[in-house]
Amino acid sequence: MPTKPTLELLDMIWPETGLSTTLNVPDKPRDTLGEDDQVQLSIDFVTLTLSPLELIQLAAFLRVSMDEILDRHPSLQRQVVNAFDIKD
Repeated sequence: MPTKPTLELLDMIWPETGLSTTLNVPDKPRDTLGEDDQVQLSIDFVTLTLSPLELIQLAAFLRVSMDEILDRHPSLQRQVVNAFDIKD
């Protein structure tokens, strides 16, 4: 069975921790991704295959979780800022 073409949207290795993250989606025309499609989120050696809605729900859960952690431990906010302070 032939595999459908995919597009790597994002591939990052976080320099502070070495965490490797990659997001692959079906290579489809703009705004045609549907619930029958699957996206793959890889975190180090674990790959999650999710529908687009499941990925959005996971991202929302992680965002809310981070807000809760930072609310309880505000000193971690500096690490969030540093993670996105990309230097050449």
